[in-house]
Amino acid sequence: MSGRRAVAGAVLLDLAVSPLFAWDVFTGSLRRDLGAGDTLLAGVFSVGLAAFMVGVLVGGRLADLVAARRLALVTLVGTVAGLLGCAAATSVLALVLAFGVVLGGSTGLGYATAVRVAGTVASRRGLAMGLVVSAYALGTAVLAPVAAALLGAVGRAWTFVLVAGVMGGVLAVAAALVPGEPSDPHPRARRSRGRPGRAVVALWAAFGLGAAPALAAFAQAGALAGSPDAVAVAVGVLAVGNVVGRLVAGPLSDRVGRSAALHGNCAVLLLACLPLAAGSGGPVALVALLLLGTQYGALSALVPAATADVVPRERFGTAYGLVFTGWGLAGLLAPVAAASGAAGIGYPGVYRCFLAVAVLSWACVAAYSRSLHGRPHRDGDVVADSDG
Repeated sequence: MSGRRAVAGAVLLDLAVSPLFAWDVFTGSLRRDLGAGDTLLAGVFSVGLAAFMVGVLVGGRLADLVAARRLALVTLVGTVAGLLGCAAATSVLALVLAFGVVLGGSTGLGYATAVRVAGTVASRRGLAMGLVVSAYALGTAVLAPVAAALLGAVGRAWTFVLVAGVMGGVLAVAAALVPGEPSDPHPRARRSRGRPGRAVVALWAAFGLGAAPALAAFAQAGALAGSPDAVAVAVGVLAVGNVVGRLVAGPLSDRVGRSAALHGNCAVLLLACLPLAAGSGGPVALVALLLLGTQYGALSALVPAATADVVPRERFGTAYGLVFTGWGLAGLLAPVAAASGAAGIGYPGVYRCFLAVAVLSWACVAAYSRSLHGRPHRDGDVVADSDG
């Protein structure tokens, strides 16, 4: 199977597993239908986020052993079942099971499978990774307004049914395009059991620390823009930056090298945090949020590509699943920590703390770069040694 066809399947797979981050579109309807409060509904999303992280962690390991097509079909069944469960849900507990556990875990499995396919292409890995991870962001950007329109026209239950039908169709096409056989014919025999290498540990820390400021910003965009009325614009510029960063960073890193691209990403993070730390509002804050979204999107493409560079092909899924937990921890902790800290020191004080986080992230990237010394290079990528 051609690499282009496999990457096209991975793009469609990531496009269709994006409903998790469109959750906020559904909360108004669910609040009315179920009489649920904001705290309970936020808990549904938190469970979904945790299940997504577990899905990526477990799915990465499975993707090293099982054909991508089989995992895509499992993702199809889980995603459709989760969405149909949301359509039929009559309680918050049902939503926790359907949206949080089933949909969250299934989409995490699909995301890990898509990234595994992109990370094991032979050439232009950064481009492949950029296309695949940008599809995830684009899927949410497209689904959110469509779902909002459907909720007003046909109601909550039929909206979830229609979304399930569309996502199921896209996932069926994706399953037909991704490889039907494992990438390594004897994965269990060839996989080493060595501990994660220093480069992998450094990427895990750099991912979590580098993503934290943007993840907090997504949760508090209106406050950072200086006015609650500006929340829609603030979220919009973050989302645009997220997509642009994913699309640009991958292919750029194929040209300049992954290490250089990651160092540049750290510089952008510091630049984006400075106006927010100074308490700037209005257009200056929106530009800062655009930069922050771009930095976050770029990091989301660069880290999996860099991970694929430094681990054996047959271990990439497992390694990236571990690295992704850095992002998961940041997603769970950063928004809560930022909101709690803002009550005492305000959001400028929070982002002064995030400046320190950005410096720590840059130190981790420097550690990653140092770990590459002495490794052989091929086509601009690092060839992993036996211990990853």
